[in-house]
Amino acid sequence: MKRVLIFTNEFYPFKGGIGRYCEELINTIKKDYAVTLVAPKYDGSLIRSHLSEGISLNLVPGGQFKYWHLPKLIKKVRSIDFTQYDYILAADWPFWIAIQCVNALRLGKKIEFNLMLHGSEVLNLKHGKASIFAMFLNLFSGVQTIFTNSHYTKRILLENHHVPASVPVIVTYLGVSQDIILSNDSYIRDVLSTEFNLLTVGRLDDRKGYDYVIQSLGLLSDEVRRHIFYTIVGNGSDDFKRNLEDLAKINKVNLRIRSNVGDTELEEIYKKNKVFILAAKHSNKKIEGFGLVFLEAGKYGIPSIATDVGAISEVVQHNKTGLVVKENVNDISEAILKLYRERDLLVKFSDNCIDAVKMFTWSKLAELTLKDL
Repeated sequence: MKRVLIFTNEFYPFKGGIGRYCEELINTIKKDYAVTLVAPKYDGSLIRSHLSEGISLNLVPGGQFKYWHLPKLIKKVRSIDFTQYDYILAADWPFWIAIQCVNALRLGKKIEFNLMLHGSEVLNLKHGKASIFAMFLNLFSGVQTIFTNSHYTKRILLENHHVPASVPVIVTYLGVSQDIILSNDSYIRDVLSTEFNLLTVGRLDDRKGYDYVIQSLGLLSDEVRRHIFYTIVGNGSDDFKRNLEDLAKINKVNLRIRSNVGDTELEEIYKKNKVFILAAKHSNKKIEGFGLVFLEAGKYGIPSIATDVGAISEVVQHNKTGLVVKENVNDISEAILKLYRERDLLVKFSDNCIDAVKMFTWSKLAELTLKDL
């Protein structure tokens, strides 16, 4: 059995897109490959989790990456005998940098590895704090293949970094778990309900545009707005939550914010909503490289409203699986009102969501990622 080594700083119990990507990739390939995961220990719960079953763990003390953690990542990389592995994947930028630091030291044979890029790290290594590493490291030394989670991320990479022509850049769309029979039957049965539930799932961060959604709801008439209930599921600071709650009161919006929600509970929340909405904002520091949450909503037949930011339009198909609008409160408000009134359009979009989600599978991603094996 061939041996695969995966590096990531985001993994269970940390919630985030990179962690989800790594979890699903590992679950897909561990039956065919001997997988070793290098990740932070966090609170130690990974060792007791089902996610550790069938794989080997090589954990680093600590939790979410801070810049002063880099020396211990370098130490961990130096401790590994890479000749024992047939395939090496760095799934996030801190380990990418740690590997290149070791390569720069020229201690032994150069480490050859593959690289997964999710979006924001591309700009961070060009314009952000991490750009200092690009000044003295060859970022692409030893890189065999680069995978990006969208064509948008690939374009941003090639525009901002000098990727050698010899290094292929392959788009591997993320997937969505399809361990259940995909069906929107319950959604269709409830589509005419007067209670109109909107949902956003994501980290409590200003660039997710929660304030845009609240303000856009505030533009609706009282008669419409009293039937709309907006739920946000995500973790973040108490100050950020209070600001959103205050904004909701000003705009007379029915708002509920839920944090520390587990996967099973989140599934039930998805099923109770009519529309998934994410009014992402343009940023010079971070990008929406894909938008996995749109697929997770689509799995239950839930159409989306989204702003045309980053790679979102590669996931949400305008006028097919939802509405993609400009980053503008008025346009967002009009989209909400349109779907509130036109329930037949929701039915059409819901059917399309089920069909579209079938095209995004983790097995397809794994096949592309490990094609050289």
